[in-house]
Amino acid sequence: MAMEAKYVATACALAMSIWASGQAQWTVTKITTAEGRENWACEPSVAVDPKGDGVYLGNVLNQLHRNLANGAPEKWNRGLALKSSMGVYGDPILAHDYQGRLYYLHLADPSGQGRAGETWLDRIVIQWSDDQGKTWSDGAGIGHNPPKDQDKEGIAIDPASGTLNVSWTEFDAYGRTEPEFKSRIRFSQSYDRGETWSPAVTVSRHEGNCLDGDETPEGAIPVADPTGGVAVVWSYRDTIWMNRSDDDGAMTWMPVDRPIAMQRGGWAHEIPALGRANGMPISYFAPNGTWHLIFGEQDSTRSWISHSMSSDRGENWSQPSRLPVPDSIRHHFMPWFTIDASNGALHVLAYGQTASMRTQAWVHRSENGGTSWSATALSAPFTPTPKRFFGDYSGIAARNGDVHAVWTEQREGVNELVYGRFADPAKDESIVKSSDKKRRKK
Repeated sequence: MAMEAKYVATACALAMSIWASGQAQWTVTKITTAEGRENWACEPSVAVDPKGDGVYLGNVLNQLHRNLANGAPEKWNRGLALKSSMGVYGDPILAHDYQGRLYYLHLADPSGQGRAGETWLDRIVIQWSDDQGKTWSDGAGIGHNPPKDQDKEGIAIDPASGTLNVSWTEFDAYGRTEPEFKSRIRFSQSYDRGETWSPAVTVSRHEGNCLDGDETPEGAIPVADPTGGVAVVWSYRDTIWMNRSDDDGAMTWMPVDRPIAMQRGGWAHEIPALGRANGMPISYFAPNGTWHLIFGEQDSTRSWISHSMSSDRGENWSQPSRLPVPDSIRHHFMPWFTIDASNGALHVLAYGQTASMRTQAWVHRSENGGTSWSATALSAPFTPTPKRFFGDYSGIAARNGDVHAVWTEQREGVNELVYGRFADPAKDESIVKSSDKKRRKK
């Protein structure tokens, strides 16, 4: 299925401040509209090729969209559906290793029956492509531990060793209310680029329930420490938690989970017209070694995005500070976060919603480690439709000064997947010619 873009637009000028770099600017492209069982046009992820100009998007349930010309609006190849013998059932997360292999992580559904099947969510699945997303492996399973369910994965790839680190939530039985059913954070590694995986270990010492809410430990995303080792950060009971391993095989972990920030309102937020929205934590190390943490918070009247940082590998953390938005924004929610390794700039994608429920994607940038932020509104406001599934997250990535963001908008109850790019469009023509030349050679 190939779907044509219905519009390409310059991002709205509604902004507290708009940063500029040469002739770079924000452009916004509609990627797809929800259609059929496989394309829900939500929960997107984005990855950019460290060895080329490829930009790749994934969305629920099994969609892939690829662009080999740095996101140039007219060069999108849309609606490529992934298949696997283990099933493809949403929660896509895309990432590259430093040799250029593209990974697509997702949930499992071997029977193809969804929630009705006994094997639904029986593992995390990782597939990979070595030809810029054209063809894919059948994949490998991670954390298979029947009859337990595996959900909400995150990945970090160590730039020095190439080790793949994956963490997620394990449920004894997803959605069961009985107190004997528990949940926990699990972790596994691959040393051969995804082919095989270490036996999963539990890195959280506190177990939660299986109701997929604040009393469930979730949002586990690992982070590779540039000085060595790996850490996992997650949310549970109004607190951001961390555990860390300093050995190469991640066999030994801190004996007690460490609380690193209070999270007012927990991670499961109520947003008008949307129902639940996630405030789960995302963290990265900057090139200077500072560890940055972004997460959502909420009280009875407002929601906001908080930033904290550590300069000593997580031993101590700064007091969280709020990312600024206009006074008209009542709810600032559902963040995703990245750091541009080329210049250390911090980038956060989140939604802003006014009292009238007009909702819009906002992108935030800090060039001084979070001391100050600029904020730019993207695309046009929309008003969500109550009780229509909107998804749990968005995606943002940055490379060599360019920024690539992907998010969901909902118009008249229908989800639309939207991509925004901060780049110099004058460079598109040369990139397009180069990518076309490479394809002809193949």
